[in-house]
Amino acid sequence: MSKNLSLTINPRLVTSASLGLLLFLTPVAVTASSSSNRRQPASDYSRSAGKRGCPNDSSETIPLTVLAPQTYVGYTTELRPTFVGFVSSPQKVELRIFEFTSDKEVKQLGNAVHKDVKSGIFQIPLPEENPDLTIGKKYLWQLSMRCSGVNIVEAAEFIVVEISSTLKSKLPSTANGLQKATVLAEENLWYDALNEALKLANNGKLGDLGAKIVKSFAKNESPKPTEIQTLVQKRIQFLHKIADQEKD
Repeated sequence: MSKNLSLTINPRLVTSASLGLLLFLTPVAVTASSSSNRRQPASDYSRSAGKRGCPNDSSETIPLTVLAPQTYVGYTTELRPTFVGFVSSPQKVELRIFEFTSDKEVKQLGNAVHKDVKSGIFQIPLPEENPDLTIGKKYLWQLSMRCSGVNIVEAAEFIVVEISSTLKSKLPSTANGLQKATVLAEENLWYDALNEALKLANNGKLGDLGAKIVKSFAKNESPKPTEIQTLVQKRIQFLHKIADQEKD
């Protein structure tokens, strides 16, 4: 299943059909070490998602949240990454994966995945029917759920990078999970670091290291000049709240 989508239609819901054909991006070899030295702003696909919370929730209820950088592009060395999110109550969530075919257009990869999740931290791996992702390409992952007849949508972007020789030397096969997650976090490989940290945590929790990782990528979230700063600040507050309450 493949859909082409364009920001000219509706940047808030990336399940719209595309009206135009734009230039394709050429994959480039990006290494983990080079990715840690720059921070690329995310597109409007992830910065302008749907409604943040359920209509009947209080302003202090943490909404559906992607546990990944949202105002800037994240990086992973995994060709089959696992995606992490948070919900305050049991929900049926939907995951969609998209590939950027240009700066302003994406196409859906495979079919949507539906999963019943418990309250707290949850993980959804790349669907088995999807092929491996490609080094150098940028992707979008979107979580959504229905709440009181309203679509709640959250999304984030990431680039798959090649693991550098420097990083390989820091990750000997004998390294334990704590050491590995720490090194990955130092390289700003938040997807890899968080998933490694979750292996050390209780089910549905972040653990101490996972909580620190969430707070680390949260501090780099920042609004564009055209964005309402309080919305991004609220997300940062929620990320810190998730990190504190889901630590153990």
